[in-house]
Amino acid sequence: MLRISEQPVILNRKIRLEQDASELIEDYARFIGISAEDVLNIVLKKLIANDMEFQSWLSQQNIQKQGSQSPLELSACAVETEAA
Repeated sequence: MLRISEQPVILNRKIRLEQDASELIEDYARFIGISAEDVLNIVLKKLIANDMEFQSWLSQQNIQKQGSQSPLELSACAVETEAA
């Protein structure tokens, strides 16, 4: 959950969309009164959050990544987690 004081880091990424998808995004953005970029961010986050197969794969990747860290790195992560 984002805290109000935290602003997301915005990156520029060039993407290519099919014309129909682009028009749908623009139409939906006008319908709900936000930018097309915001629509894309929301839709992507929701789609990915609801993909249980991907979430399982991602968890496995994180476990493998943590397993490859040195004990010093793991203890530093634990300290940061406790402080938060």
